[in-house]
Amino acid sequence: MNKRNREKSVFLLLYSQTFKELMRNKLGLVLIFVIPTVFLAVVEWTAGSGTLPIKLYFFKQITEVFINAREMSLVFMAAAIGGFLMSYYAVLLFHKDFEYFRYCVHMKLSPVTFIASRFCFFFSLVTVLGIYTTLLMRSLMSFSQIISVLIGFILLGAIYGAYGGIVGILSKDFMIAILFVALLANIDAGWLQNPVFYSTAQQSEIIRWFPAFFPCQFIFSSIFSEKTNLWAALMSLLYASALFGILFLSVRYKIKGVYHGYHSKK
Repeated sequence: MNKRNREKSVFLLLYSQTFKELMRNKLGLVLIFVIPTVFLAVVEWTAGSGTLPIKLYFFKQITEVFINAREMSLVFMAAAIGGFLMSYYAVLLFHKDFEYFRYCVHMKLSPVTFIASRFCFFFSLVTVLGIYTTLLMRSLMSFSQIISVLIGFILLGAIYGAYGGIVGILSKDFMIAILFVALLANIDAGWLQNPVFYSTAQQSEIIRWFPAFFPCQFIFSSIFSEKTNLWAALMSLLYASALFGILFLSVRYKIKGVYHGYHSKK
């Protein structure tokens, strides 16, 4: 087997092992389908049917639209739940001491291959959640820009997932990592990005720089207007790239120490 095929087979093995590792968690992948379904069902059951004015932020323009309270609640809740879930799963994937990495060194596994397999699995998880949430929402309300909405949920999941991964790497205590994830998700995606709240906030400039603002604006704009909010999409990509850059360097630094430590003992 040549070097390229060997690296490919090792990559696929690590990808499958990451899936099995996540499944060993008591809740496994159940939450990724159950929680959005339950929360959106409760919103559908309890939300009012009135009309509310909200603001949509584009690059140099603020557009005010009147939307149905039920539809606004569905979109907002889907975004809040999506952000929290991806942070939670990122903590599960990256809150490790990576000592088990030394057992893979004899396969000539490089830190880059290890990180790539884990990151690819994470992006697969983000995509699955984005697709499921978009289809679930589409069954409850009508909107035309389905692809844009899906992209928005993927961007939101990537940003919050990167944050969760960073917290998981930096925190030695799993419960503390979950606490930080829950706090940001509750304050940002679950409160500040509520269209009713930020549309009347006195310090909206501060809200605009929280992680969920740009992907939420892209989602809201795609559903409640005919415009494509390219500014929000670009800022979301920049936000995600910066956070994933920090996460990549953190993981690489952590497992690189294990890699060299292993060889120094041989």
